[in-house]
Amino acid sequence: MQEIFTLPKWFRIFCYAGAIVMLGTGAEMVYLEFTEIKGQNIIFMGLAFFFLAWSMYAYTRLKLVLDPKTVRFTGGLRPHHFSWTDITTIDMARVGRYSEAQLSIRYSDRTLRLGRSFFRKKPFADILDRVERYAPEGVFTAGYRQVKAELPA
Repeated sequence: MQEIFTLPKWFRIFCYAGAIVMLGTGAEMVYLEFTEIKGQNIIFMGLAFFFLAWSMYAYTRLKLVLDPKTVRFTGGLRPHHFSWTDITTIDMARVGRYSEAQLSIRYSDRTLRLGRSFFRKKPFADILDRVERYAPEGVFTAGYRQVKAELPA
């Protein structure tokens, strides 16, 4: 049975609305540059708003699909697709200012990093449960077991 993990629907709607606002603001900056305020180089601010709009839209397209045979992470710049038997090591560490857990799955010559800050607590716990269920036994590191024991249930 395949399971799909994405952002919550309310947050996706918020990002879509924010992307539309950013596009409108960027278009306004470009319009001002070419009509009213010539030579002030605010077109670069418009480009920054276009980049923010694209980033907010791209963030909503990230999707993790776990099934008993494969792992797929799509929607980003570097999509991942591999079999559970391709995994060499699974590690977990605490990263960032708030020491959030980050799961690192190494396979072939690539690494898939999944952060708890992206998936929230319950879906991240479900992801860890599926990883422990589907992955081969010998791939978990001591760091994974230590951080997993520290995570609240």
